[in-house]
Amino acid sequence: MSISKGRAIGAALVIGAAAATGAARADEPGFTIYGTIDTGLVSTTNTGDGKQNTTGFADSILGVSNVGFKGTKDIGGGTQAFFNLQAGFNPTSGQQNASGTLFSRNAYVGLQGEFGTISVGKQWDLNDDWLTGGIFLGGYNSGAIFKFTEFDAVSDLYNSTIKYVTPAFGGAQAGAFLSMKGSKAGDNKAGRIENIGAKYGEGPFYAGITYFHEDDLGDSEDGSHATYQLTTAAAKYSLAELALRAGASFAKISGPGDFQSIPSMSARTVQAYEIGVDYAFSSKFKASADMLYRKDTTQDNHTSVARLLGVWTLTPQAALLVNVAYLKNGGGATESLVNTDSGDIGGGFPDQSQTSVAFGVRYSF
Repeated sequence: MSISKGRAIGAALVIGAAAATGAARADEPGFTIYGTIDTGLVSTTNTGDGKQNTTGFADSILGVSNVGFKGTKDIGGGTQAFFNLQAGFNPTSGQQNASGTLFSRNAYVGLQGEFGTISVGKQWDLNDDWLTGGIFLGGYNSGAIFKFTEFDAVSDLYNSTIKYVTPAFGGAQAGAFLSMKGSKAGDNKAGRIENIGAKYGEGPFYAGITYFHEDDLGDSEDGSHATYQLTTAAAKYSLAELALRAGASFAKISGPGDFQSIPSMSARTVQAYEIGVDYAFSSKFKASADMLYRKDTTQDNHTSVARLLGVWTLTPQAALLVNVAYLKNGGGATESLVNTDSGDIGGGFPDQSQTSVAFGVRYSF
């Protein structure tokens, strides 16, 4: 089957499912069809060979466009069953955002009740659930912390997972996440991902902390694996129209390996920080300003990003977006806002700077 034919079948399945379940939506109050279309025009400097500028339409400004189906069903005893299926797509072409994977953004089922919430399938890690969006701003090519080479796991999703989140105790919750996608006979550590965390939210204050550990997928005679470890903490304080955000993440990579989250790289210890402020000038307009800093203490290089984001709400469903980001590398760092042709980890050229300006529209339903 050709890729184009496979994508067409995938799109037909989504449309067919939406049509088949549309009538049931009114009869099943626990069932929802939802989605987001996020696209716009982006202009970026120092792309291609590092000296060229690029202007064109982008498939994502703040997040991947998607359509999904989710539902809950009371099964008695204070317990509910639930599911969530979400397909990502590129609005500029109509194709799936992940070739060959229909439900590329979520595909899980679970139970929730007084015991907490447990879910199984393809789903996002606790880092994304609790720290990204509300504290670390999103947008892969817009100046987000998870675009830094060593920090992709700050916002990522994985196959073959199980996630448990406790009930809330006075505003506090804890969670655990496990993926065993790469497990093989005689080696249950291959590709294993463990993610634990805790969060607290009460009144204007919110904070969370997570620990992430990944073993690479490669084979080894003694069963040992290269490892990727990430410790992340972030907090937010809201005062009427003003919100202050701050977070830090610390990555430790033991050496080259076949990781699900990050590219193979030499051993290193890297830190990343983000501070930001949000201000609602009116019920229709909200602006955000962020500063990000990445420091590789092993290779002694660094990257800084300054970012401004404006969101004009037209209706409860539709908004206009403006995002301006400036990135500067130092000490030989090769990070980028938009990947170049360098072939280096991070997508940029050593000590390169980039500026990216995006105008977009986002519609959610």
